[in-house]
Amino acid sequence: MKSSTYLLVLGLSSWSAVVFAADGNGYFMYADFWCAVRSREREQVEYLVDWYFNKEYMMQYNSTVGNWTGFTPAGFISASIFNEDKRDLLQRKVERQLICVDNVRLVLNITEESMVEPSVTLAETVGSGDKTMLVCSAYDFYPEHIRVTWLHDGQEVTSGVTLTDVMTNGDWTYQVHTYLEVTPDRRDKVSCRVEHASLRAPKVCDWDSSIDRSERGLLVGGVCALLLGAVFLSSGLIKYRRKNSNLI
Repeated sequence: MKSSTYLLVLGLSSWSAVVFAADGNGYFMYADFWCAVRSREREQVEYLVDWYFNKEYMMQYNSTVGNWTGFTPAGFISASIFNEDKRDLLQRKVERQLICVDNVRLVLNITEESMVEPSVTLAETVGSGDKTMLVCSAYDFYPEHIRVTWLHDGQEVTSGVTLTDVMTNGDWTYQVHTYLEVTPDRRDKVSCRVEHASLRAPKVCDWDSSIDRSERGLLVGGVCALLLGAVFLSSGLIKYRRKNSNLI
């Protein structure tokens, strides 16, 4: 069984998103109900509810933790109220059973038949100032749920990271790109890690920072000089041959 996490949205459309108008001023609350499936073992199915207010991520219910966790001042208050409501916690347990546990094997069987492993590339472009912009891309994968992270000396990077939305290729496969701006240093080990349901283990691509920026400049300059020299040499040979042919 693959060790990576299956991130599968299970359940009926009526469960996937619930939207409530809070008042007449245009404020909305809505929630996403989803399941994180790590294996075929039903006991390991994780049920989560992401709760938003006016587009702000407010709080989350996690079946592994067994209660709500707030992320904003209003979320802290609401999570505390929900956690004291035994009927709400019982309802979440029933939802986990109906939405996740009862459907996990069926969905896994269907999904595994269509899985496509992502191809991963790590490239670099010029960043701002003395920095280098790294680009990690995952192409042609299915299903769409994927996790792409940056590692610095083995530790996950959480700041200075830009991630695009997962984009469809129009043929049932997807692609996603993430960016990280770094200051080149030979001592640093920067890697891109990709986790997907089709992979038995995460794919890790390491950035080669062994050549610093000055050496890269010298290398590029040397190549340009060689190309320029080749052009002048070719021009000289052409003129020489033309001159000899005119003399003949």
